[in-house]
Amino acid sequence: MHREKQPTRRRAGRIAGWLACGVAMAVALAPTASAEETLTTDNYRAPGGALTGGDAAYEYAPTIIVENGVYRMWYCAQDPDGDVAGDDILYAESSSAAGPFTGPGGGAPTIVFEGRGDGSFDGQHTCDPSVVKADDGTYYLYYGAAVNDGETSIGVARSSDGLSWERMTATPIITASHQVDRGNDYGAGQPSVIIKDGLFYLIFTDTTGAGTLPNGAGQFAWRSADPTFATGTEVFTGSAWQPHTQQNSRSYMVANAFSADWQYSDELSAFVIAHNNDAAFTTLTFLGEENLAEKPYAPVNVDGAWVEGPGIVSLANKHSVDDGKEECGRVPFDLIHASKGSPPQDLVSKGIQVVADDVDCGPTQPPTDEPSEPPTDEPSQPPTDEPTEEPTPSETPSDEPTEPPSDKPTPSETPSDEPTDEPSESPSGEPTEEPSNSETPAGEPTQPPADSNDGDKLPDTGANAGMIGLLGAAGLLVAAGSAALTAGRRRRGRTG
Repeated sequence: MHREKQPTRRRAGRIAGWLACGVAMAVALAPTASAEETLTTDNYRAPGGALTGGDAAYEYAPTIIVENGVYRMWYCAQDPDGDVAGDDILYAESSSAAGPFTGPGGGAPTIVFEGRGDGSFDGQHTCDPSVVKADDGTYYLYYGAAVNDGETSIGVARSSDGLSWERMTATPIITASHQVDRGNDYGAGQPSVIIKDGLFYLIFTDTTGAGTLPNGAGQFAWRSADPTFATGTEVFTGSAWQPHTQQNSRSYMVANAFSADWQYSDELSAFVIAHNNDAAFTTLTFLGEENLAEKPYAPVNVDGAWVEGPGIVSLANKHSVDDGKEECGRVPFDLIHASKGSPPQDLVSKGIQVVADDVDCGPTQPPTDEPSEPPTDEPSQPPTDEPTEEPTPSETPSDEPTEPPSDKPTPSETPSDEPTDEPSESPSGEPTEEPSNSETPAGEPTQPPADSNDGDKLPDTGANAGMIGLLGAAGLLVAAGSAALTAGRRRRGRTG
């Protein structure tokens, strides 16, 4: 028996107001960037037709990895075949990023993860998936969750095949910090995870974090060897990675964005965040390998209208896909996002290639085992009839290769305009965008204990503190946003 699920996007009407208010201050409050090189771009691929079939009420927030030539995609939807009336995570696959995507073996995409159907933190909604595969073959699914259309929190599950999932915790691994009140009650969600050098690198939204913009936008970065982030967690604070505390946990945003996805490019030696700030294009922002406040390259904009945040096609560990031609400094980026509707529908694919000139990819010839001098038949000493007492074997030539190549790039040519700091999308209060967990305690029980609320002390805003000081200069423009806020409350459905 099929039960029709109704999207419950109760906070969507407020998003327009948050966005309008934020436009006045976005540029002033954007994280500062270091000197940026420019990248050449080519091979632009415009959005095509819808990638999936089925009868889901909506679809958005995809995560896509490539394994053995198969593009595997998980995304948020509400499918009438689900057992729980809430957001589901669906799975589909294809031989190409351009689709079409179907369920395993053909047919409609299939539900692989959904709410528990009880009062737990993820009892109703599971959405905004991020899937990454570790070296031991374990898949990890990070997801936004909510119950009773309440505040969003983050959970994690694991799998041996990416299809059958086991929850790793009974409680959320990250909850809203409630450090500030931005008038945006979405909470903490929209995770995106990379594995690099044995560590899980996570970015996520927390609209109540101290480092957010006035509309609640901002991505915070954590890393840990623990996939649940319960131990050994470090936070990027604007100048360095530091041990996690309640004060620094949301002190610095690495990107102005709501729903975002990221990966690591080994060829560019940089993290790459895909996010939507302008309605006409998706922006790729490049962050330094160790210092996320550094911007080694200027942003690249990929044309194509969207209505909900992008997923960036990656390898299983969420590193960039190689261009396949072994051309040093060339990296392809394929993006998938919802393209129309409120709520969002019709996932489409678009892409571009970037070229960093003067990237040092190391020697092009493999190391050789040939001796440096030609062999000779002449003995080094005249022959003797007297045997030596202790013959000593000659040393064998070393087979050690030369040192590994350096990947430090230096590109050219400027991309299109930098993204505005006013995201044209923000997490909708509606569960598909922003599931929540009204029954979850705010102390983040499975996180490092230091992340529990520390009295009335707000965390140091770190590198963002100077930017917040510019708030007064933008105050005169807030009036225009207030009018849009009033109008936005009257609208239903997805608004970016």
